[in-house]
Amino acid sequence: MAQSFGVVEGKTCEAEFFLNHLCRSTYLSFDGECYFSAFISAARSVTLALQATMDGIPEFEQWYEGARSRLKADTLAPFFVEIRNDSIHKGINPLNRVSLDHLQEHLFNQMGRSKRAHVLLLPDAHSETSTVLADAAHVSKLYFASLVKVVFECYEQFKYVVDPQWYLTRENFSSMGKTLQDAVAELGLPPVWASCAPSEDGGWRALRSLQTRCQINHLFREYLGTEIAGPDDLD
Repeated sequence: MAQSFGVVEGKTCEAEFFLNHLCRSTYLSFDGECYFSAFISAARSVTLALQATMDGIPEFEQWYEGARSRLKADTLAPFFVEIRNDSIHKGINPLNRVSLDHLQEHLFNQMGRSKRAHVLLLPDAHSETSTVLADAAHVSKLYFASLVKVVFECYEQFKYVVDPQWYLTRENFSSMGKTLQDAVAELGLPPVWASCAPSEDGGWRALRSLQTRCQINHLFREYLGTEIAGPDDLD
């Protein structure tokens, strides 16, 4: 890989950080505008980091074309990419910018809520010329969930490459024509370490115990209701 998959995990967590702060920020506050701007920038970086990290990995480009097509067909992803581009290149932040067409609806909604909410104008899926008023926090979470799903599917498809736990398995090293001794050497451990393991399976488990598990399983659980299991979870 061109760089560690931890970069993708970090960008995904960064986007979640700003999203959480957006959801807690006060309506029409400067903080809210800053958090929204930071969220759309970090969220856009998730797929860019994914492509940079997986550059050169066999079959990734073919897989990513399918993921890209699904994002383009998503009702929100292209809109948020456009928002990010306008923010970066034009300095425009659309949070809480309400057109005259929706002003009456917006005022009515805000007056009826115990806590006023950030809003966004979204393209109407049923009309090319009209827009709809949406809860900004809610649609931002939906967009973020679609990104989390892409990262999860990449994890599942290429787990032997991106997950240290799955990388250090007998089946993965066997597929590369390598052994436990090669894994020990790769980790910079003394060669004698392999002969000290009580069994080969025990040796692989011991090597995996030195590695971190998936760092964003909490996001997979929260947004997708699933997680990446480790090889030892299946024993």
